[in-house]
Amino acid sequence: MDKIIKLQNLLFPKYETIQHWWMFYRGERFSHNVKESAYCLSEDEHAEFFTYFNAFSLEKWKKYTSIRQAFLRLSAKGKFGIQLFGHYMRNNQIDKEILSENYFELEERETIIVSIPMDCKSQVISFQIFAYDELFIYEGCYTAQICMEDMNEVDISLVTVTYKKEEFITDNLRLLENEIIYSEEDISNHIFVRVIDNGRTLKEEEWNSDRIRIYHNPNTGGSGGYARGMMETLWDEKFPATHALLMDDDVKLLPESLIRTYNLLRCLRPEYKDHFISGAMLYYERMNVQHEDVGYVAKDGTYGPRKPVMEMHLAESVIRNEKIYEDQSNNYAGWWYCCIPRTKLDLNRLALPLFIRGDDVEFSIANKAKFITLNGICIWHMGFVTKFNMAMEFYQVHRNSLIIQAASNVTPEVDYKGRIIRIFLRELRRFNYTGCDLLLDALEDYLKGPEFIMSPTGEEIMARQSARAGKLKDLRQNFSEFDVDCNEIYIHGKELKGIRKFWYEKTYNGHLLPTFMLNKKPGIIAYDWFDAPEKQYLREAVLAVNPHEETGILRYRSRREFLRLMRRYRLLNRQYKKNENRVKKEYENIKQKILGAEFWKEYLK
Repeated sequence: MDKIIKLQNLLFPKYETIQHWWMFYRGERFSHNVKESAYCLSEDEHAEFFTYFNAFSLEKWKKYTSIRQAFLRLSAKGKFGIQLFGHYMRNNQIDKEILSENYFELEERETIIVSIPMDCKSQVISFQIFAYDELFIYEGCYTAQICMEDMNEVDISLVTVTYKKEEFITDNLRLLENEIIYSEEDISNHIFVRVIDNGRTLKEEEWNSDRIRIYHNPNTGGSGGYARGMMETLWDEKFPATHALLMDDDVKLLPESLIRTYNLLRCLRPEYKDHFISGAMLYYERMNVQHEDVGYVAKDGTYGPRKPVMEMHLAESVIRNEKIYEDQSNNYAGWWYCCIPRTKLDLNRLALPLFIRGDDVEFSIANKAKFITLNGICIWHMGFVTKFNMAMEFYQVHRNSLIIQAASNVTPEVDYKGRIIRIFLRELRRFNYTGCDLLLDALEDYLKGPEFIMSPTGEEIMARQSARAGKLKDLRQNFSEFDVDCNEIYIHGKELKGIRKFWYEKTYNGHLLPTFMLNKKPGIIAYDWFDAPEKQYLREAVLAVNPHEETGILRYRSRREFLRLMRRYRLLNRQYKKNENRVKKEYENIKQKILGAEFWKEYLK
């Protein structure tokens, strides 16, 4: 027996924090008629909905799900025309095809249905609407016909881990209550929200209900929080979830993402039921820019997005973002929004105790995960644009990369130790002695073996390492004497060549030269990863600048620090060569224990 189900809603930019309305529609701006509770266009105005939130990814719905026929459904009033159209890619060029054109005269509110041709070329389709007198749109959605026997039972355990970010987590909980749990959406009876409160600041009596529960947890980072959430999901007999959806706390959530995730899951073909649904991360600071929906580990050890960064208000990005990529061995889904099927969850196969960073990478790669992404399934994440956390990037990421490689044999082709050395030498030449110590700490702590991560000291370690990095100061208040143009921080100057390049490399940017040979005027460089040797060439000091926040920190060349760090580096290098195989074997031998629920129950006490 066939059934018509809703797949995704037509969205309008009613959320004040999502400023870029081209992500919803283009053309004349809709007004909102409060009395009619409708969005309105005036006579002779038009709008089109081939956008990130309102286009329909026909190719993916046909590939991954069992739907038979799709439709556009609108509840509207007025005289208007609808042109249904789509785009498809051919030889990396985007072509358009018109699928149908329809005219309607509705004196009262009525529901119209436009059939979507399933055999068309278009990979992504949508529509534009022309108002011939005042037009009212009350609601809209894409629906599909599906055989009831092909539908899946889906119950989602949403796990979010928070640490003293009450503003974000409470806003998201209220949003979930108002627009998901107590809504008329089908998902409302098929979701249970678990908040793992590592800060133990949320009041259980304020939030606990039949659909939300707060779990006070020691601050064991994201890995401890998500491990707890996985265990609670698997232990819960009253709500036997089919999926765990892991989500960050400091995010802006669009409830429609959950609705689309649920509808996609219940239509999945059997061969795709083990796939992860990987939600995209968009920048909170630039809400139209997508950073990543699936990541990968490159051969040089960098973590990055599988797709190029895209501006999702552009029509071209809407189609290019829906290109179906072949999953590679080193792809991973970030746990800012990652829906994992129960078939990939096990009390003997939880997260590694890494505190933060790398647990999601290890889980995806070690599980040989495959991924589905979809326009409109996303969150907005804070801080990725403006902040560079040195302790996180230099210490935590590199330490954990070494650990997950040893324990799970993931990314075996990557030379993480060689990467640490390359960055160490680069930062020496940038007078970033703290960063060099953090990199060497990563190597040193890895060499301590698995006992080092088997006690819950992650919070203490990160606090200590973060304090060492030092605080950046306001440029205007503290460095007004320097001529700093924040617009030029990420622009290269004249490339070092010949003798200049030789002196820069062989003397470690002047560390082996007498002071009189150096330029006394500080060079202006970037605080983060961006390296411009020509800007710091043979200087006595550099001003490292974060142009996004207009802050900086002054670093002076120190031969004493240089010599100390080189001695430490050589000692650690010898220790690594001597103990590399032994340490790797220790991680391999202990892996099954530290992934299991018995270990985590003791760890989380």
